[in-house]
Amino acid sequence: MLRSLVGSEMCIRDRYQRRVRGLCTLLRIVMPAKKIVQKVKRSAPEFSTLRKSITPGTIAIMLAGRFRGKRCVVVKQLPHNGPLVVSGPFKLNGVPLRRVDSRYIIATSTKVDISSVDVTKVTPETFKRAATEKRVKGEGEFMGDKSKKVAEKEARKTSAAAKGKSPNGGRVSDERRNLQKAVDAGIMAALKKDIVGKEKAGYLKSIFTVKPGDAPHRMQW
Repeated sequence: MLRSLVGSEMCIRDRYQRRVRGLCTLLRIVMPAKKIVQKVKRSAPEFSTLRKSITPGTIAIMLAGRFRGKRCVVVKQLPHNGPLVVSGPFKLNGVPLRRVDSRYIIATSTKVDISSVDVTKVTPETFKRAATEKRVKGEGEFMGDKSKKVAEKEARKTSAAAKGKSPNGGRVSDERRNLQKAVDAGIMAALKKDIVGKEKAGYLKSIFTVKPGDAPHRMQW
């Protein structure tokens, strides 16, 4: 009696295992294999924690700085999870090629196809400032009242001259200006090719404002 019970349990278990194997085989045939996503190391240049809504060509709204409220086109993200590089273009709304932290922009659903724009020359070195020489304190600052005033006056002149010299005399370098023109020309060409390019150009010119009664958390960007 005991042997028969054990034998019947083994048969039931074998049948169950066969059915499970058959079901697994069927699922392998019907269900496609999952893609294995390779994780990028944090030390790699392509590592990024950027929001999925922000991609090259996304029209974004700037929330801080001297250009707050203006719209711009996201050009790229600098390597090693760096800041974003955006441009107005300058011809449309006066926003130059500049770096922006992704926390200070709102990404909209409107995009411009800038895949044909060459942005390889836009690097972290593009935005480096020229090193300024520190003012060296002389003996004149330790003299009497009259000589001290003269020394202070000369120090102000030298500091003003130093400010004028750094960086590039307070002006944009020719290389940066040419890069700005090249990137903006590519964006403007992409807007001309777009079916609703005129509407997008007008959208870039407009300024974002919040009026009393508006609910930004309910707006669809």
